[in-house]
Amino acid sequence: MYDRVRQDFADALLGSRESDRSQLLDLKTGLAAWFSASCQGRADSARAEQEVRGGVGLLGRDEGAHEGQEVGGATGGEALDQEDIDAWNREARTWQLIARLYHDRLSRQPAAELQASQGSSSHPYETPLSSVQRLLAQSPGLAELELVRTWLSEYLGESVSVVEVRKGYRPYTRNKIRSEKRTGSNKPASRLNKEKIEILRTQSLDPDAPQEVREDATYEKALTRALFEYVRAGRLLEALDLTRQADQPWRAASLRGAILHWRPGCGNDEEALDEPEEATGNRNRLLWKAVCRTLASKSGIEEHERALYGALSGDLQSVLAVSSSWEAHLWAYVNARLEAAVDKGLNARAGWWSQDATDTFPEACGQVGAVKLNELVVPDALAIIRRANTTETMGSADKGEINRELKQIFEVLAQTESHGVHEQANNPYAVVQRAVILDNVNEFLMHVEQRLLDMRETADPRIYARLVRFFAHLVLFLRRLQVDKPPSDMVANSILRAYVEVLEVDGAKDSLVAMYASALEPESATQSYAHFLKLMPITATEEERRAALARASENDLDVAAVARMTVAMIFDELIPMMPSGLDPEQPLLPLEAPLSEEEICLIRAIDWLTYDESTSEDVILQSNLLLRLFLVSGKVNAARQVLEHVPEHALFVLDDAQVAEDEKTEHLHWKTFFEAYEAHVRFSEVWNKRTTTMGSDHARQTSRHAFVHALYEIVEMAQEKMEEVLQMDWLKIQVVLVDVQAERRALELTRIRKIYIPELIFRLHFMLLDSSEFIPGNLAIALNLPNLVADEKHKLYLDFISMHGNSLKQYLAFVRQAHLESFDRLGTDSFKAAASAPTLSGAS
Repeated sequence: MYDRVRQDFADALLGSRESDRSQLLDLKTGLAAWFSASCQGRADSARAEQEVRGGVGLLGRDEGAHEGQEVGGATGGEALDQEDIDAWNREARTWQLIARLYHDRLSRQPAAELQASQGSSSHPYETPLSSVQRLLAQSPGLAELELVRTWLSEYLGESVSVVEVRKGYRPYTRNKIRSEKRTGSNKPASRLNKEKIEILRTQSLDPDAPQEVREDATYEKALTRALFEYVRAGRLLEALDLTRQADQPWRAASLRGAILHWRPGCGNDEEALDEPEEATGNRNRLLWKAVCRTLASKSGIEEHERALYGALSGDLQSVLAVSSSWEAHLWAYVNARLEAAVDKGLNARAGWWSQDATDTFPEACGQVGAVKLNELVVPDALAIIRRANTTETMGSADKGEINRELKQIFEVLAQTESHGVHEQANNPYAVVQRAVILDNVNEFLMHVEQRLLDMRETADPRIYARLVRFFAHLVLFLRRLQVDKPPSDMVANSILRAYVEVLEVDGAKDSLVAMYASALEPESATQSYAHFLKLMPITATEEERRAALARASENDLDVAAVARMTVAMIFDELIPMMPSGLDPEQPLLPLEAPLSEEEICLIRAIDWLTYDESTSEDVILQSNLLLRLFLVSGKVNAARQVLEHVPEHALFVLDDAQVAEDEKTEHLHWKTFFEAYEAHVRFSEVWNKRTTTMGSDHARQTSRHAFVHALYEIVEMAQEKMEEVLQMDWLKIQVVLVDVQAERRALELTRIRKIYIPELIFRLHFMLLDSSEFIPGNLAIALNLPNLVADEKHKLYLDFISMHGNSLKQYLAFVRQAHLESFDRLGTDSFKAAASAPTLSGAS
């Protein structure tokens, strides 16, 4: 399901390999922007799929909805669909936040140095707009607050309430007044009463007057809610347009006070606006803000209207009262902190636009008490906000101070139970966003690394895979940026290794696994990709396995090291499962016996060492190990398959001085043994055809002659091959006992010799004895074989004696039986025939 996103993320990393920092930080085409677009695309696709299946369709997102929470009453599959969409949206927004904040943090330093070189003095006629721009440019902390507010605004702006555009102000109230006039209802008793009623009717159309008509009151609530959400979304111009369309120009005028004053020709900001021909913005913004805060604090005003002016003025409590999500609450705090800093900065500037701090509202305005123009204390705000208002500098609070304040804000949100805000604060992506905003991503990733094991065991596999992918790419993103303090190698490797494991479990392409494994430190990278190769299915073709190993080279991994590690992992897992010895009562397996799955895996493991010539030496060493493993447990069929998997080019290293002499000798001995063993198998195949050669007619005589000829050739070859093994001091190799592995090898070689030397002698004996029916001279050779067994030069008789018994007695019994049979066939000349038989090479 997530293959496309994984591939998109991998393509983004590959495409940015040659990018410099500025390109990586680009807000439209940079790495984080690419990640965000991929997640957003997946969310859109999931939503479209949901619509096709007849799901919840294009749902309006409730502020309070968060991951893991049912939306719109959806249950079952619909809830899972919506949860998936929400998760993709959250991740997309998180990458947007990362892109913006790291762009500002890593691009700001050159600008700050330039500002320091130019000095911090301002133009005497600098406008409020230019002053705020300079304030943000000089204060990284406030600039980041502005970025966070904008980021939150864009998210919250995705769900602005829809309200109809109703022409005419309070139409239902006006219709009611007209109706009363027409019908003459409430007819006054006197002229005085009539004048009072007219005054009351006129006042009912006053914006400050309470509304008696329910329809108009309902519309006003919907309108003010939409206006608040437009303002919170940073879409002030759209709010102004809506008020004009609703025939409320007075409200549009009240909202326009939020625009900072700018005038052409004042300062060096002629290019600040697209149209510099005329002045714009509110010169008396402090007065306007004081009025806004007063409105926001009045309990008799509808809550969204209070929040509307609270958002514009930086009031906290009025905005929190209508906030129902973690993001909305965070926006309220960030907005209050930022507006307070901006106001304090403008007030400290004391520019030509400032008013006298002693001016107050006139008594006639009907306010309870006077409000000072420069009074910027936010009622009911947190102490951190009040501290910001007492800053004496131009509002440019230290970034560390702002971070401490933000940390306290996040702590408050984590304890806010209304609307489940505290639960939303624990959403994984909300926790990441908090870490990014507070600029403590390294500490956060350390915590993640410590929790990886618990997450893998307790979390839903889909959620675990999604989060590990995100964390891994966050690590790679920071590495690509070459930040001053990147995540530690230990933390980064643990997270990346976890993602490689996720890819392996999900059966991802080998190109993906190789790419991410290569991001690990060399040893870990080799181990991770080798682990992936180990997990490839047993049915994978040679071409697929060869291509998978080649991916290591494409991603700057050591191919030889990966191949060796893969074989080591397979051996470490499967060899302990194999029998360590041969049961004396168990016969040797025939060559055509089927292999177990474990045996096939062990044999095919050798293939990883055959794809590159640099591992040819390892082919010899590891194949020797497997041959000993199989032969010591009687698995002749598996051992032969091992030899067949050793390519010809690997045998060239037998002449290489780097390969130990004992290993070379051992491998040559294996080849000689199987030549003899297979020669006897071919004898058995020829011998089993003898029944078809019997008869007296000409055709049968011809067939018999061909059989005897074939039998003679195969017996001669088999005898030669087996005698070669018996006379070559087979496996009598001097092994230097330097470690446990060497001791085990020496023991295995001895045990294998004691199994297969008697086996070859028995096979040679019966082959000669049986074939003597058609080749009479073989009987004498069989009778002469004990001389070779007893020869002190080779001491073959010692190999019949083992911890499981003494099979020499059995062999001598067979020899005795052969002599008795020879009496019937050769008479008293049997001993003479044996003495005159060809002497076996090496026998005295």
